[in-house]
Amino acid sequence: MRRALFGFLESTLQFILFSNAYIAFCAVVMCQTTALLFDLRLPRSLLLFVFTGTLSSYSLHWYLTDAPTDLSTAGALRLRWNQRNKPLLLVLFLLSAIIGLRELYTLKTYLYDLFPVVVLAFLYTAPKLNFWPFLALRRIAILKTAYLSMVWTYVTIGLPLLINDTTWHFSSMLVVTWALNWFVFIYSIAFWFDYRDRNDDGKSKWLTIVSMLTNQQAHLFFRGLVVAYLVTLAALFIQGISPKTLLCLGLPMVLLILNARRLQSPLSDYVYYVYLDGLLMIPGLLLAISQ
Repeated sequence: MRRALFGFLESTLQFILFSNAYIAFCAVVMCQTTALLFDLRLPRSLLLFVFTGTLSSYSLHWYLTDAPTDLSTAGALRLRWNQRNKPLLLVLFLLSAIIGLRELYTLKTYLYDLFPVVVLAFLYTAPKLNFWPFLALRRIAILKTAYLSMVWTYVTIGLPLLINDTTWHFSSMLVVTWALNWFVFIYSIAFWFDYRDRNDDGKSKWLTIVSMLTNQQAHLFFRGLVVAYLVTLAALFIQGISPKTLLCLGLPMVLLILNARRLQSPLSDYVYYVYLDGLLMIPGLLLAISQ
């Protein structure tokens, strides 16, 4: 009985994580982080668009991801789940894409701001399509982590501000600093996914910056990200963000730094997809609690 219960709970956890529902929820909370920081009200249609857009994008991405012949590599648990559930990923992509397009129509007033998200999300997955001209995108795949971090920054900061007609914020140094801080934070988390996959990436056509660095160079690179994050966090304080808010924003980066040594060793996929992705939600949850 206990084994059956644990099996059911593990299967449920894998579905939530590997169906991409968890990361889609993270995206919604990240939008709310910006809303709380700037006292914005986000329409339900935008949050549903972000959720379904993230779900469809990641479902397509993983549907097109082929498992290596050696499933003892990094990320093997997820890769095995993907191989068993390809039809489910395809269904999730189609359903979420349909709902997302419906919400896009609801938000048609902001189509000029929202449509780039659709294009940018597609371009992230496009190199996995095995025909021209998408094959050419593989030549710049080395920048995919920075590109992905940029897209997440636009979705979770740009869209909430644009939907609230606060375009004047984009000339504000505060928003620029917040965007830089958020970008570096997202990149710092993505860095450890690249670090985990660096050996497999180094043998494949999907090179990343981390896969081209030695261990020592990779560690220096991460320290550079930490310095950049601390500089932007200090800049937020100088521009009037309260110490309590800065604590809410900075705590997940502190947790990431404290666990950096552990992340250098092979760990379960659950650590990456529950803990690392979960760090993205902490600022928004803490800001909501502290209000």
